[in-house]
Amino acid sequence: MFLVVGQGNPGERYARTRHNLGFMVLDRLGLEFRERGEALLAEVEVEGEKGFFLKPLTYYNLSGQVVAPLVRFYKIPPERLLVVHDEMDLPLGRLRFKAGGSPAGNRGVASIAQALGTEAFHRLRLGIGKPPSRELGAAYVLSPFLPEEWPVVERVLEAAKEAVLCWVKEGLLPCAGRFNGLDLSQGLGEKG
Repeated sequence: MFLVVGQGNPGERYARTRHNLGFMVLDRLGLEFRERGEALLAEVEVEGEKGFFLKPLTYYNLSGQVVAPLVRFYKIPPERLLVVHDEMDLPLGRLRFKAGGSPAGNRGVASIAQALGTEAFHRLRLGIGKPPSRELGAAYVLSPFLPEEWPVVERVLEAAKEAVLCWVKEGLLPCAGRFNGLDLSQGLGEKG
């Protein structure tokens, strides 16, 4: 059994912001989500394995409150939990699979790690780049992508959708080899 969690914030106000890349990736999968408590949940079967795709509605920094009960109830091991989230330490156009490790300041990932009592789960980190200054971090992640960034965002969302499906079917290592080296930032910052 597996669980894929897309990180984001509920509501139209946040729909196209940097912090909602995880939600956007899950939306690309074309699944039928149903409201279940404080989450939107899609139940699927992929090649004989039952699984779930989850969009927490608790707000980004509290997502562990929804993820942990589901993981415990279905006894999902850490290596079958994938959290898809935005990452300021990667430039826009890059994505990286990662197994375990520190949340590196990402409060949503920290919430999940704290609620589960482990950092051993897998992540798909989607680059959004750094804000102009450290103090602007919160405002930056909650800001919408700029119009000139959307072509890159679209490429990232398509690649991330394929990466998630790869992880579900093949696990972390083959997918990390396939997707971690991609640079989808072509055209970003060029004047036409």
